[in-house]
Amino acid sequence: MIWIRADANHKIGSGHVMRCLSIAGELKRQGEEVCFLVADEESLPLLQARGQEFLVLHSDYLEPEGELERLEELLRERKPDFFLADSYYVTEAYLSRVRRLVPVGYLDDLGRDFAVDLLINYNIFCDDFSYRMMPRDKMLTGVAYAPLRKEFSEVSYRVREKAARVLITTGGSDGYNLAGQLLERVLSHPPASGLEYRVVSGAYNQHLEKLEALAAGRPNVQIYSNVSQMQELMKECDIAVSAGGSTLYELCAVGVPMICFSFVESQGRIVECFREKDLVCYGGSYLTLGKQLLEDIADNIVRLMEDPALRRKYSEKMKSLVDGQGAARIAERLTAGRKGS
Repeated sequence: MIWIRADANHKIGSGHVMRCLSIAGELKRQGEEVCFLVADEESLPLLQARGQEFLVLHSDYLEPEGELERLEELLRERKPDFFLADSYYVTEAYLSRVRRLVPVGYLDDLGRDFAVDLLINYNIFCDDFSYRMMPRDKMLTGVAYAPLRKEFSEVSYRVREKAARVLITTGGSDGYNLAGQLLERVLSHPPASGLEYRVVSGAYNQHLEKLEALAAGRPNVQIYSNVSQMQELMKECDIAVSAGGSTLYELCAVGVPMICFSFVESQGRIVECFREKDLVCYGGSYLTLGKQLLEDIADNIVRLMEDPALRRKYSEKMKSLVDGQGAARIAERLTAGRKGS
């Protein structure tokens, strides 16, 4: 049995749980049992929709050390084989105490140099970090380990000569309603207003009703929520506009030319790194640009729409970066480690 500790809610979105669900899916395909541990009930709709076993710790996701007494009781009672943590809020002391009872892995985005049994950092910018406490043989780093769902492996995608459809996605939560703001802007931007827009509202987006009201009476706008086949939706689109996060790696695996942007600090480095590697059109940061971000994205939509050669270039470079096998590679390592090989 492998335990995964992650949370999702309207403040942090769904990214941590979703990427761990990808790993869990591969573990199950390899015959492993998986149980998620979550702080509270906010994560449950994502887990229940996928039939995933879970335990609720009834703790504060911001202060995970407060759950340690209960967690240690569960570890002694149920004796899992491995514990994988995916949280920005766990501390070195937290992981050290858990590690006394079970081998521990940590899924890192921030360069946190914890002493664990397996460290995973699949980010495009992972070389920025120096993990002095971690031996190389206990690390899985680089985009080869991007934990995408099975649907994102071996995807066939064709860049069409004429761009007609644009995907807009802002992640699991969208506190600024940037999807709505952007949609309003492009619909009033003559060169871009005639395109079809497919807007994905994340599981914790509190602005879904506003998006649906904006789409009412507009046949070229469709709003999607609780999307189960994201790869199929991506394949139907010619351009994507996406906030930083795991969705960027999904779009790479499919090959959809994209414009990326950030609206929280944790997204900034991934978006900058995609720009530095000339993989995308760069939208910028909402935190620094404000409303100007909407103008820049609208202009970049037109730029990509009018230049099929540029779309082909981006698509080819993106697909060469991500093959969609990262979750399987992580699962293979976790099962090999559990068996002591």
